[in-house]
This record gives sequence, C-alpha cells and structure tokens, in this order.
Amino acid sequence: MAEFNIKLSSKPKFKVVATTGGVQVPARFQDLIDFDPTNKNDKYVIMYNGATGKYQLVNPDEVLNAAAATETLQPGLVGFATAFLDRVDIDLDNRIDLDAGTF
Repeated sequence: MAEFNIKLSSKPKFKVVATTGGVQVPARFQDLIDFDPTNKNDKYVIMYNGATGKYQLVNPDEVLNAAAATETLQPGLVGFATAFLDRVDIDLDNRIDLDAGTF
C-alpha cells in the first residue's frame, strides 16, 4: 500500500479587485447630456423634442393640445384616440355634464 503525506499550508490569500467602467447611469435628469432643464416645474412632464434632439420639460396642456391637433401614426387620423375619449366619457359620466344634459 502506498503512503501519502498530507500537509496543510497557511490559509489561502485572496485578492479582491473592484473595477469600475462601462456606462454610468446618471442619478438625475439634469445629469443627462440630452436633457434640457428649462422650464423646471413640478407639474411638467418629460417629452422628447426631435428638432433639438433633447428631452425637455413640457406643460401637460401642450401635450394634450398637440395630441388633439397632430396627425397620429395612422394617416388621416387627427385627434384623441377613440379609446381615450370613451374612457373619459365613462369616467366623467354623471360628474360633469358636457353634452347639455338629457331631454
């Protein structure tokens, strides 16, 4: 039978290296290169402006007005989507009488 000698050495030494790199995600919109912080307001929404190539803060009223007046992805269709109008009709039914009442 063969003899084996087993010897335990000291604890193994590990080397931990922390590396950083790659894409860093900004913590705030103001830190983005393609963000225009003009018109800061708590009630504004973020929208992409194709003309400037930047995201910007926009008054939600402007977004709704643009949605009502701009042709959508479907040629010839201008205005709010029917599903949106149906939802508003249901939500506002018996709260605000927009159709001059019933006769």
